[in-house]
Amino acid sequence: MMRTRFTQVSLFSVLLSGRYDGVIAIGELKKLGNMAIATMDRLDGEMQMIDGVVYQACADGHVYLPTDDATIPFGTIADFHPTHTLSLSDIPSYETFETRVDELCPEDNIPLAIHFIGDFHHMKVRTVARQEKDGVGLADAAKNEAVFEYTDVRGDLVGFRLPGYVKGVNAPGWHLHFVDAERQHGGHVVNFSLREGELRYCYANDFQIRLPGAATLAGLDLTRDWSAELKRAEAER
Repeated sequence: MMRTRFTQVSLFSVLLSGRYDGVIAIGELKKLGNMAIATMDRLDGEMQMIDGVVYQACADGHVYLPTDDATIPFGTIADFHPTHTLSLSDIPSYETFETRVDELCPEDNIPLAIHFIGDFHHMKVRTVARQEKDGVGLADAAKNEAVFEYTDVRGDLVGFRLPGYVKGVNAPGWHLHFVDAERQHGGHVVNFSLREGELRYCYANDFQIRLPGAATLAGLDLTRDWSAELKRAEAER
């Protein structure tokens, strides 16, 4: 089975600690792969890279094209070359989507990247507003979020299913971002119902971590159990 490299930028525990300055530029990120999900500098919107193009879905409900010198504090990037393509239809919820894909892709100890293009009955996404100050943990920052719902929309889902052993480095399980076909609206996926579409996916055999600089990590207790904060931050996805 052909697999590929995923690169993790920074640690989820750093984000949970409330440090939001960007640590890598979009231009550098593009050298690591052609598909990604991330948050932008100061949590200013949700980022998704699709076929090498980066989109920033902001709390004003619109999608922008950030410049190559814009930065992210945290994200996951895939050198995405799909090895399988599947058709999916009539899926009533995100949870059902997870179950269906888990059945089709049972190797849950290997990081999985997906790109799904389809027609949706309903799509619910959220984006966190820009945070001007550090020290507000991600779970509390997420309270200041915008939620958007769309009906009869076509677009792209991209993201990852990560094994439980990445806890602290990333959030285990599914994490997907959406952008519509017109590249006008998108964000972190909360829930959806699917009419039909095509799923492309690949597994990783190389999972790398690019640590932020010493100044970003200084003074943080990254040995603590982040389970409660992770649950709060990922509540309703």
